Parts: sequence; structure tokens; C-alpha cells
Amino acid sequence: MNILVIDLEFNGRRHYDIYPMEIIEIGAVKINENGDILDTFQSYVRPLFPIHDFALDFCGIERETLAASEPFTEVIGRFKVFCGNPCTLIAWGKTDFFHLLVDCKTNGISTDWLTRMIDMSTTYTGGLQQALEEHHIELTGKQHSALDDALHAHRLLLLHLEIIHSSSSYKADPIKISTGGIKKKMSMDLNQAVKLNQVLSWEQFVQDEQTQQYIAIMKLTPTEIGYMEHMFRRYFKQVYGRGVRARLKSLGIDI
Repeated sequence: MNILVIDLEFNGRRHYDIYPMEIIEIGAVKINENGDILDTFQSYVRPLFPIHDFALDFCGIERETLAASEPFTEVIGRFKVFCGNPCTLIAWGKTDFFHLLVDCKTNGISTDWLTRMIDMSTTYTGGLQQALEEHHIELTGKQHSALDDALHAHRLLLLHLEIIHSSSSYKADPIKISTGGIKKKMSMDLNQAVKLNQVLSWEQFVQDEQTQQYIAIMKLTPTEIGYMEHMFRRYFKQVYGRGVRARLKSLGIDI
């Protein structure tokens, strides 16, 4: 089985957006069981949705570089070949795995090849930079560069090679993957409705233009829309508690 230490950079932003936080760079280090580096992979990824200045500043990537890069479908195809089958992916934290699964879903790409994903951060305390400092490992290259950060994570992996054989593998949660990008909107819309002394129903929420856009972007199945409805109704009960219901009733508004 091929072993890879990976790091991903994202099209992050300061404020909520209906669009997924797409991968804009993939970096990976292929190693053997002794931790020796066999090969490396680096590629920028052209996102489908608007590029955020915050992400460009954070990662130090030029807008023109991303605009000229291959889309996710092309890059991930090359990356899968690089990984080989089967493969073990090791990353600092679970975030990379979650967004890799989300981007595969939004691009209609099978995730059958993502069978073993290990979060190495649980072996250490704090973030990647803190772990490097505590173990007197000097930062090299550029911070928030996917390949450089993968190389940094690899140096920490060398201190605990038993991580490679960990039986704890990240498991995809279909509910989180399909609803993770809509939770904030649910909360915002429900709270706004309460503020305006209105009742927002599931039927109204699901027909909202942005909600429909999210469903299309995420390619949600009827079952996954059902997950979303269940989450909405749970939030609804929390937001429209006893006090809110009493206030609305006094205004002649029934729930």
C-alpha cells in the first residue's frame, strides 16, 4: 500500500458563503514504511466558484495562477494516479479529508479510492506550527504552501512512524458532508425570521433560491435532502422555543 502525507489549501473566506470552500492547492509526499521520501506532488487547482482575496492572501497565491490552473477534475485524476491503489493518506487534522470528500462530491467523482485516511494531529498537542516548535523543527519553504506543509508534517511523522500503522481511520459522515455547508444559512435564516416576528417553515426554506443553489452544487439526493430537512426541524425547535412561541402567539401568530 502506498503511503502519502498530504496537505490541502482552500478557497477560504472571512464570512459565510453558500459556495463550498474548494481546494485550491494539493501537496503530497509519498513515502515508504521507513518514512523515506519516494516522490512529491504539488498542483494548484482552479476553483469552480468565486476566488476569495482572503484565501489568496493567506496562501500567498496569485489570482492569475489559479485562473490558469487545471480544474479539480483534472488535478484529482493526476493525484489519484500518483497515489496508486490502494493508498493510505495521512494529514494534519481531519479538515483536509472532509473537504477532499466534499470536492469529490461536488465534482461527481467517486470516493471509493479514499479507503484509509489517518489524522496524525491526535498524536501531538496544538497545531502544526506549535508541534514543529516544540520539537525544534525549523520551518522551511513558505507557510501555507501545501507541499511545504506536507513536508513539515512528514518531519513530525518521522518522530512517530507508528502512525502509519494506526487502526484509527477517518470515516466519511454522509450527513455532515451533505449538510455542512447549509447549517450556517439555516441558523441565520431562522434567527432572522424570529427577529422579524415571522415563522420560517421548511417548505419556505427549501424553496429559497440559495438553498436550491446549494442542493444543485452539492448534487444532493432525495435522501440527503432528507438529512437537511431533519437538521432544519431540529434547529427550528431550538430557535422557536417556549418564550418565542409565547411572544408570537401574543401577536396573533401561530406556529
